[in-house]
Amino acid sequence: MYDTLDDLIRHIVDTRCETRTVEVKSARNGAPRVHDSLSSFSNQNDGGVIVFGIDESAGYEICGVYDPQDLQRNIHGQCTQMTPEVRPVFDTADIDGKTVVAAFIPGRPMSERPVYQTARGIIQGSYVRIGDADAHMTPVELYEIESFKNGRRDDIATETSASTDMLDETALLRLVDEARRGRPLLSRRPVDEVMNLIGVTHDGKPTLAGLLSVGDYPQQVYPNLCVTAVAVAGTDLGTGADGERFLDNKRFEGTVEQMVEGAMGFVARNSRTTTVIRDGRRTDVPQYPETAVREILVNALMHRDYGPYCKGTQVRLTLFSDRLECWNPGGVYGGQNVSELGYVNSQIRNPTLVSLLEIQHIAENRHSGIPVIRDEARAIGAPEPEFVDSRGSFLVRFRCAPARDAAERQRIASDATTAVRPGHAPDDSRKHHPAGRNDDAVLRFCAVPRSAQDIAEFCGLSTAYVRRTVIRPMIASGKLRMTIPDKPRSKRQRYVSGMQDSDDE
Repeated sequence: MYDTLDDLIRHIVDTRCETRTVEVKSARNGAPRVHDSLSSFSNQNDGGVIVFGIDESAGYEICGVYDPQDLQRNIHGQCTQMTPEVRPVFDTADIDGKTVVAAFIPGRPMSERPVYQTARGIIQGSYVRIGDADAHMTPVELYEIESFKNGRRDDIATETSASTDMLDETALLRLVDEARRGRPLLSRRPVDEVMNLIGVTHDGKPTLAGLLSVGDYPQQVYPNLCVTAVAVAGTDLGTGADGERFLDNKRFEGTVEQMVEGAMGFVARNSRTTTVIRDGRRTDVPQYPETAVREILVNALMHRDYGPYCKGTQVRLTLFSDRLECWNPGGVYGGQNVSELGYVNSQIRNPTLVSLLEIQHIAENRHSGIPVIRDEARAIGAPEPEFVDSRGSFLVRFRCAPARDAAERQRIASDATTAVRPGHAPDDSRKHHPAGRNDDAVLRFCAVPRSAQDIAEFCGLSTAYVRRTVIRPMIASGKLRMTIPDKPRSKRQRYVSGMQDSDDE
């Protein structure tokens, strides 16, 4: 990023901040202890640099070091106190007669982590870099490293309480038939042997992967291996305008396939579908492309961490007004950079589960999921999806295309109003009388049940204003009716036309 140490120093002084890969120390009066930074920089792919001779407490003033030679000897000594030993590369620069020393710390591959201070031990002496600070590694992060190094396979783990009676016989036989058909070496083997070879069972018990692919009710053994989904009214998880915390809140259980299908239905229910009419043809355009949603959910369930620290953690799906977010436990496996996802082949955390989902035609196992998500975002004009790997967890953030959605909604509202009132000018008066001359358009829009938010977006007005000036008067006149009349404030409330259109008045 910086061609010379002088460039780096100039950038630090100009920005007055440390970063994920830059730490500054004064070292004006002696050598500071930097074991934590040696550990955290070594435990990330990019490594990092410790710059001595800049005083953070004095506004990132260049103060120079007490003795460049002695400082390097001291820091090298601290590097030998790490396991495995850290080998820094030193550089010096003279700035206005003051010497600045930099120690460049290379990042270690996952197979050589964690790097920790020997005297403090692996648990107390291992650090990761969070922003501009060094933080202790969590047990989850340490377990993930050790699992990778030892080749641990949590997806083929078994539980003493599990039995083959918990497998869905119909789904199991279908899986075995598909395995025999697609994998010639299995074609003539008996069912029990195929089950064992493809990882549905191990030592006569169903594996975690087996239950999640063909189990009758996997949550009997793994209660929290599920998907929880919430829809909120705004752009954060705060309480909505009418006091509701969630617009919708669901838990999806069953196999991976059942959880994916349930969560996809949740997204379809709680997101907009824009109707575009071009050349007399009606086309429904979902706010979130079905293919992208499926890939996001399948990836979250098949690549998540199923280790002992994460079995009690669900996959979380959240629908905001402007984006969809899906979070799962378990960061990018094997220490790969997020920027490489979809461009290079990556190692797989749960190979048996992925293989079973491939046999079931739920997943492709061709590393194509991330590219598909990116392609779908581009196809609807949405921003580039965000993939965030943070401290043993992974988040996908898929934003909708607000500018194009708004234009499409405006066109739809205009078409509907013109169709019902052909002799009228465009709706200059709608903002003054939203419940007057546009009643017929709203009635037609509500031929199928619509939420208050749907109607507000159709009218191009705020939800609170539409509730007061459109929905309530139309309910009072009998033109609209509630789908849940005994619970008028229910978050599941929808509104549907209460009488026939009155074009012949």
